[in-house]
Amino acid sequence: MLIISLPQCKSLQERELKPRLDSYFEKQVFNKSGDINGKNSPGLSVIITKKDSVLYKGNFGSANLNQKSPITENTIFDIASLSKLFTGMAIALLEEKGEINMNDKITKYLPDLPEAMSNITIYQLVHHTSGVRDWPTLFALKGWQPETPLTLDSIYEILKKQESLNFTPGTEFLYSNSNYNLLAKIVEAVTDTTFESWIHEHIFAPIGMENTYFVESNNTVEKVIANSYVYTGNNYLPFSNNLSAPGSSSLMSNTSDMSKWLTNFNSKTLGGNGAFNKITKKGNLNNSKAINYGYGLNITEIKNKKAFYHDGAWGGYRSGIVYFPEESFGVVILSNNGTLIPKKILNDIGDILFGNENEKPIQESELTEQAINDEFFTLCAGKYQQVDDKNCYLTFFKDGDEYFLNMYNKDLKLYAKSDSVFFVKEAKAEFVFHLRNGKVNSHTLNQNGNCYLALKVEENKKEANISYDKLSGTYYSKELDVKYEIRYLNDELKIQSSIFPNDIILEHSDNLTFLSNSELIQSISFLEDNGAIKSLVINNPRAKNIIFERVN
Repeated sequence: MLIISLPQCKSLQERELKPRLDSYFEKQVFNKSGDINGKNSPGLSVIITKKDSVLYKGNFGSANLNQKSPITENTIFDIASLSKLFTGMAIALLEEKGEINMNDKITKYLPDLPEAMSNITIYQLVHHTSGVRDWPTLFALKGWQPETPLTLDSIYEILKKQESLNFTPGTEFLYSNSNYNLLAKIVEAVTDTTFESWIHEHIFAPIGMENTYFVESNNTVEKVIANSYVYTGNNYLPFSNNLSAPGSSSLMSNTSDMSKWLTNFNSKTLGGNGAFNKITKKGNLNNSKAINYGYGLNITEIKNKKAFYHDGAWGGYRSGIVYFPEESFGVVILSNNGTLIPKKILNDIGDILFGNENEKPIQESELTEQAINDEFFTLCAGKYQQVDDKNCYLTFFKDGDEYFLNMYNKDLKLYAKSDSVFFVKEAKAEFVFHLRNGKVNSHTLNQNGNCYLALKVEENKKEANISYDKLSGTYYSKELDVKYEIRYLNDELKIQSSIFPNDIILEHSDNLTFLSNSELIQSISFLEDNGAIKSLVINNPRAKNIIFERVN
């Protein structure tokens, strides 16, 4: 979710706005790679709207590095998860027509889904409270590589194999791409046509989005003008795009078309007040607790102003969109440079647009309110486990003169707000540590209006007496249709499989639970029955409790 700070609006004449924004993109976005004008870099296209008008158009960098073709407002990009905005609108339109009810069980329309999904409603899919596992994670766990074609049908097939959920539907919020692919399948079932055709006829065509289309087959990616690039540290390499996942992803568009979507937030030509009231309203859990997600939109408040936001990433494509209803102001960014962070760029655009006197980007040192108290941090350092998610571990540590948080196997730099409060810029997360009787044994994570308590894990002075040979063996997941080998080699417990480029190293955590050195597998727990290891359970933040049965 985007959380950015925008000062009180001060009008800027368009002639003043353009040179300031042009200067920002040319000097700040591309100069970091030594390419001042972005001529030899992948780039981006950006459009800013106010009510029904376009205030600014900016195009920087190349759509194709070999051909040196410049990016324009008509350049097509994969907009990735911005696709969810249109899926959400599709559901709202069908709801307005009375063709679906948000409380309908999804198995009413998709009867071949597994028993585990029988109590999920359309409402829960829309608001990411269904508990359905995330398909990119599931396919990664079975070894899928981006160069391998992947379609909506293959996504649906793996979802049909899932025998359990991440949580009981309606009890939690957890973003999952799978929710919106299932919504696409429901649209097809209700309308008796393809999702792509229905969206084009009822959403794209009415507001003139003539150059927006879904990837329906792997051949259509050839129509994409902007190649996708990832930076290797030395140069940019093209990233293949073989995904066709309507509903959650795989929508091709340009900023010219997306500006029509932004101005429709003001005119409501498509949808009217009825549909817009639905898509921009926060959802709720079963206990009536509000969540900051509507119909394909993150809904937040910035300086007491409403903001609707979403971003997207796939391969080397990056996208971001934000709309402020109180000012009727919108921004869309589409990029083929995998190193760019849309939410940071949107934040900087806000500073420029709303009259921040300091034209240069805010430096990290300016954001740090005070130096970290090393003595207090020593009390905080260590491993913590979240109370509400036993599979979530956070480790705070010092490396040289810098301080870090390791979360989901990523090291994130820490900054101090006060002696006992630290924050991470990338995640917009704040950690409040609790000092009791000279010791720190807990902290509270504050993020996106939610609070999560974590308790310090007492490190075992002596590792538990574990027979690693007893854990070794071959394990099979019926839900993923994949086998993992667990081996104890060179004093290390490892996951070995031909689907992974490298062995995954397991580190003992507690009892028969281990953490891994891979972002893909957060934790793995072995299950014992009468003294014998019969199975294991793998956890990922977006795909939990996946069971592998021991086969030898």
